[in-house]
Formats: sequence, C-alpha cells, structure tokens
Amino acid sequence: MDRDTHTVIADMARGSMNAFGELYDSLSSRIFNYAKTITRDKEMAEDITHDILIQTLKHATRIEKVADPVAYIMVATRNHSYNVMKRESRVTVLSDGVIEIGAISSPVDRLLFEDAFSALPANQRETVYLRFICGYTYKEIASIQNAPLVSVKWRYGKAIAKLREYFKNNETEEKCDEYI
Repeated sequence: MDRDTHTVIADMARGSMNAFGELYDSLSSRIFNYAKTITRDKEMAEDITHDILIQTLKHATRIEKVADPVAYIMVATRNHSYNVMKRESRVTVLSDGVIEIGAISSPVDRLLFEDAFSALPANQRETVYLRFICGYTYKEIASIQNAPLVSVKWRYGKAIAKLREYFKNNETEEKCDEYI
C-alpha cells in the first residue's frame, strides 16, 4: 500500500471507494491466505475474504480509531474463519488449491513446502503463516491469536522443528535452510 493504512481507512470512512480499492489491493491476498491457512479450504477462504473486506468497509469509522488497523483486520479474519468453520461444522480438509507462498518460486519446492506445511497442526500452521509469510513479530501474533507470547514462540519453534525434520527425511535439508 502506497499510503498509510490509517489514511486509507479514514478515506473509506468518508465514503471513498477508491480507498476501498486500495485497501483491497493491498490486503486481500493476505486475508485470503490467512483464512485458507486456518480453514484449509479455498472456497471458504474466498468467502471469508469477501466478508472481511465488506465488514471493513462498513465499519471503517470504527477501524480508523484502532492503533493497528491491519492487525485488527487480521484478528477479525482469524475470528471469522473459526466462526465459519464452527457454523458449518466442517472438518478442515485440504482442497485442491495451493497456498500462495511468494518466497518460494520453484514449483517442486513449493509442493514440498506445502506438503510439509499441511502436515502441521492448525495452530502451528497459523503461527508459521503469520510469522513466516506475513512477517508479524511474536508479540503481534500473540495479540492476533489472543495467546500468551510464550505459547506463540513454542508453537513456532515446534513447527519449524517439524518442518526441518520433514525436509531432512525427504533429503531436502538444504531447501529447509533456504526457506525456514
């Protein structure tokens, strides 16, 4: 996003659809990937992304007063994802879609990482996504997940250990060091 998120949301609160488009362009893929990380369902993640962006537009006047609007939107994404899953009583099953991981360019490497990533428990997968893909700090992740900081660090450490073990067992340890 070229402009500060607060400014964009303030413009949205005043009715600017251009600002909404700017917010959409900058956050939609992050919201989608986070929702997909939680739900493991492409279509559900698309619906959640749409819902979150519409709610952000509707409640822009409230969100513009928040200290970190992006973190607020990510918390809303997390909560809505779990609520949708609970409401639909769906078991999380990996769909045929792929997780978009920008740092990994090779299709083979991407498939290896996705296989390892999908084997992680949901809370570890979510923590790795927020840390590795979104770049949030442990403290920010703790706030988003409403979890103690020590739990977030533990989850991340366990997840990284599992990913390293996966790559080691699949004789791709050098790939692990390259991405993790």
